[in-house]
Amino acid sequence: MADALKGVIVVILLVFAFGVYPAYRQSEVVERNTKLAANAAVVEFVDTVRAKGYVDVNDYRLFLHSLDASYGVFDVQMEYYKKELQPLYINPDDYSTFQDSFSVRYDGYFSKDILDVLYPNSTLSEDNPGRRFTMHVGDLFNVRLESEGTTLASRMRSFLFHSELIPVNLKYGGMVRSEAP
Repeated sequence: MADALKGVIVVILLVFAFGVYPAYRQSEVVERNTKLAANAAVVEFVDTVRAKGYVDVNDYRLFLHSLDASYGVFDVQMEYYKKELQPLYINPDDYSTFQDSFSVRYDGYFSKDILDVLYPNSTLSEDNPGRRFTMHVGDLFNVRLESEGTTLASRMRSFLFHSELIPVNLKYGGMVRSEAP
């Protein structure tokens, strides 16, 4: 009876050592590669947009194609914050009460607003400048990615170590460095 129990334990350990653990390590490699590919796509897209000063249909399509190549399914959120300078007055009706200072306010525009400009309900060609979402120097542009599901590594980690399922989250952005001509 003891020998049979030892045999069962050995078989379970062998299955774990030669089956489950290598699969877990391989799924971690795939998850890391997916994160790296998605991060590279986001960095390239955001840096291109910040350097050009506008979001173009072709750049956005290339970004989505790069995300597809990462083998992940992501929810893409774009954020644009337009910098507005407002002069400070003691009495807003009297311009002579200007305080020699300004307040800075950022107006937010998000994915829906940007995509409405990129894909209008008209028949403009893709190269038409009317299909560009233009920005100005000093504005902020960010992209956030969140995976729609969980990866195999995350599910295996949850099963083996009783941890939470953590989706892939990425954020990258910064200040616009150039303006569109």
